[in-house]
Amino acid sequence: MNINRPTIKLAGAAILAPLTIIMQSLPPIFVTPWGMQIDLVAIPWMICWIIFGLKPALLSLLISAPLIGFIGPFAGGPIGAIMKPLATIWMFLIPAIFAWKISGTKRLLENKRFFVLAGILALGIRAIVSVIVNFYFALPVFFYMTPDSIIGMFSDPQYLSFFGNSLGLIGLGAYVAEVAVWNTIQGIIDLAGAMIMGLIIFRRIPSLTPKQKNE
Repeated sequence: MNINRPTIKLAGAAILAPLTIIMQSLPPIFVTPWGMQIDLVAIPWMICWIIFGLKPALLSLLISAPLIGFIGPFAGGPIGAIMKPLATIWMFLIPAIFAWKISGTKRLLENKRFFVLAGILALGIRAIVSVIVNFYFALPVFFYMTPDSIIGMFSDPQYLSFFGNSLGLIGLGAYVAEVAVWNTIQGIIDLAGAMIMGLIIFRRIPSLTPKQKNE
């Protein structure tokens, strides 16, 4: 099978998109007191990038993003449909750029130094984007919260996770720390899942190695 045929890439994106919905239907690993779910929803998008490349992964994300907000008992509504893809896209977009630079996703996954560097950059961008977009878009638009009410919520210990409470954080500092840390944890889960699944896939199907292109 020629993995680089457009029809194969399109089929791969279409097949993996429903797996995201299945992951969305499973109970989350953890839910923060302020509502963020730590889960495995993004893993199929990561696998799509590993096998078929960046463009099919983006297509798979676009296909399934609207559905993850409204299908399944743990759907997050419009906020989930927008924020999950917006936070996750960096987890394979940045590594894809590194993979392109070193001529292959498999080489990136096996090169610990480059993979860690790509991961740190992706996690940093994810944290910054999540902090900004939640504060100025998601919480104000979908939950009608003003900046003062957001800061007020994160000044209440009941809305802080054990992380924020253990450090005694309140207000804006608690908001930034909570959103950044938990998005980083979610991103690490996505990257670790991608690396493990990717190495398994390339070792079980060696024919993908010389043919796979990061497109």
